[in-house]
Amino acid sequence: MNIEILSASSAARYEEFLLKRPETLLYHSYRYHCLIEELLACQQETRLAIDESGTVRAAFPLMSMRGPYGTAFNSLPFYGSNGGLLGDDKTARAALALAYNELLSGPGVACATVVENPLSPSGATGLPVDLIDERIGQLTPLPTAENAATALMSMYHQKTRNMVRKAEKGGVAVAIDNDALDFVLDVHVQNMRDLGGIPKSDNFFLLVPKYFQAGIDYNIYVAKIENVRVAALLVFYYNKSAEYFTPVVLEAFRDTQALSGIIYRAMSDAARSGFRWWNWGGTWLSQDGVYRFKSRWGTQDKPYRYYTHIKNK
Repeated sequence: MNIEILSASSAARYEEFLLKRPETLLYHSYRYHCLIEELLACQQETRLAIDESGTVRAAFPLMSMRGPYGTAFNSLPFYGSNGGLLGDDKTARAALALAYNELLSGPGVACATVVENPLSPSGATGLPVDLIDERIGQLTPLPTAENAATALMSMYHQKTRNMVRKAEKGGVAVAIDNDALDFVLDVHVQNMRDLGGIPKSDNFFLLVPKYFQAGIDYNIYVAKIENVRVAALLVFYYNKSAEYFTPVVLEAFRDTQALSGIIYRAMSDAARSGFRWWNWGGTWLSQDGVYRFKSRWGTQDKPYRYYTHIKNK
């Protein structure tokens, strides 16, 4: 079993490995890695376990960045991107764990964090850990029926169904507009500031069309009222999952439930396109309101953890 660092020459084999596994997410993909590398100016460290035939048997998505206390390793960085060991081959996984431990034993290492995958929460088994932080992954299993929209409504909580109907009755018109990244960016920054959160940088949104293809890898759903844009949602697609990535809504139009109308349309489209999961992302244990909102869209709880090893105390 050979251990290699992921590069452009091995990207196709890596993607082939990922797409054969139903639990892999956008964050594991090579193109997402390329975007994050450019955005953060970090170093690709992903390790692949490759057998004698040249087939990837297991993978460990990983990146590094030099900081004031040494090098930090993340699997993966950027707003809790999921990483961890991937693959069922025990020998290959053990080889990757050994390579990771050797990497951390080198000089100048500050710390390392592994973010588990909620669809496969065993990606940090056997890896060194000093601190553990918990999240609740919330994912909605998407129906396979042709009448996906009706099936989804039957899964929702009564209050969520009422929110969707309010949007419909209020004249909210939802359509895909993949030229609306500027609108998403502007409203996202304002929304996050209102919440006291940290918005994604302008560069992230500028890099999306560089590495991903609109209409295939992502869609932007926009809600209008009387032809005025009031809300939007950036949705990414990868393998079996649709990612609820960046929802935005103008403050003055929150009560219209325009965003609920968008989510319902986007989930229905994803189901009809054959995606298995709608991934709402991780929720902190303390975020009762966020958890409740997501749970009313027919979600399943899939807890996962952040495992952090501190070398430079």
